[in-house]
Amino acid sequence: MATRLIYNPVAGGGRARTIVDRLAPELARIPDLEVLATRAPGHARELSRAVRDRPDCLVISVGGDGTHHEVANGLLPDPKAHMGVIAAGSGNDFAGYLGLPKDPAAALRAALESPARAIDVGRVNDEYFLTVVGAGFDAEVAAYINERPKAKNGQLAYLGAILTMLTRYECKPLSVAVDGEPRSRSTLLLACGNTSRYAGGIKICPTATPFDGHLDVVWVGGLPRLRILGLLVGAYSGAHVRNPVVETFPATRLRVDGPAGYHVHADGELVAELPITIECVPGALSVRLPRDPS
Repeated sequence: MATRLIYNPVAGGGRARTIVDRLAPELARIPDLEVLATRAPGHARELSRAVRDRPDCLVISVGGDGTHHEVANGLLPDPKAHMGVIAAGSGNDFAGYLGLPKDPAAALRAALESPARAIDVGRVNDEYFLTVVGAGFDAEVAAYINERPKAKNGQLAYLGAILTMLTRYECKPLSVAVDGEPRSRSTLLLACGNTSRYAGGIKICPTATPFDGHLDVVWVGGLPRLRILGLLVGAYSGAHVRNPVVETFPATRLRVDGPAGYHVHADGELVAELPITIECVPGALSVRLPRDPS
């Protein structure tokens, strides 16, 4: 099988480049291997798109959730190639949810030797996502982080951004329509999870799994600033869903509308502004997994 390893040399503050350098002896033993570094945003998407129609090809993504997001979007919507994942970013939520090895050499072996399994992906407008799409407070946090160089410690970077946005963010009304029935409420954030976690381990959609054919929606109503931090602390364990201002429900497709300029993130990357349509695409991507994370 041909193998194309795509890595983002700046992911994780240069961690991806370091990992690829350290894996050089193992990589040298892989037949028919291409090792390709991305040169700019969007390049990983191009590199994976070039081989998505090859059923004999494995595409290994080395980087953070943003890199995996690009690789998956290059492979989709109808890939024949398989995807492997080596975590080398700041948050690593996709690899963490899937239970992939943290050790790069072990993750490489998992990508090369594990069976492929079809996983669901989400789609927001025309952009696919692997973990969570969100609008509201979390999207503003993502915007704040993306304006600055990526820190090596993902959780500290997210915590700093959260504390900063607590002083700035104003809850706004959002309208959500599921099966054509819209409802509106003042909103702190709306998250739709294909997997359970984002932002370096926050379990924002604690029951979400990419093996059930739907997304898990978590809609957090408006809160005073002094109560937001406590709710977000609870989200690290998933306990926030017990708060009465939090509504949860499954959905295969929903429409979200709200004020102009309202940011939307997917896999931690800014991808759109409201209004948006979000849907689940069941079993769309084939990923090499060493065990069943569901």
